[in-house]
This record gives sequence, C-alpha cells and structure tokens, in this order.
Amino acid sequence: MTGSGRALEIVPARQGKAAYVEAGKAITIINTHGTQVVDTWCFMKDDLAEFMSMEHQRSVTQSVFPTIGTPLYSNLRRPLLTLEQDTSPGRHDTMLAACDVYR
Repeated sequence: MTGSGRALEIVPARQGKAAYVEAGKAITIINTHGTQVVDTWCFMKDDLAEFMSMEHQRSVTQSVFPTIGTPLYSNLRRPLLTLEQDTSPGRHDTMLAACDVYR
C-alpha cells in the first residue's frame, strides 16, 4: 500500500497486468522508464467481447487525439474509461500501432 491507502503494483517492461476497476473508481498508470506511454487495454467485466476500440473512439469523438476529460469508447460505442489526468509530454494518438519502436 502507498501512503494514500492505494495499492502499488509494479509491472516489468514488456509484460502485462490485469486488474478489475469498479465503476467510478480511478487507476493511475505511470511509466517509470522508457520513451513511450504505457499501452492500456480495457474489457467489460461481464462481456469480454466488448473492449476499448480506438477505431470506434475516433468515430464517436471525431478526433484522433484524446485529451483530459475524453471518454474512451468500446467497440459498442459505450464509454469505458475517462482520461482524467495526463502528465506525459506530447499528444497521444489513436492511429499508430502500440509498442512500435520504429515510429
């Protein structure tokens, strides 16, 4: 636990971690090293066929760049997560392949 009463999980580079996040709760994701943001995926707990989809995200928001306050949408065009804070430099896009060291 951290001083704030929240659990701290460290996930090594090139590995993953699954976690259940209740509706209305928040998670903080921090990249402690590296040059890219952390790739994040989201699935509905009760229906794994519904998942966060950047293709549908762009269609709903008419933007390739999510910003603070932007909901992140599923393949059924339902909001799954909301981007509440972003301390990384630059802009995030929804067009390029995840974990692409050549971009």
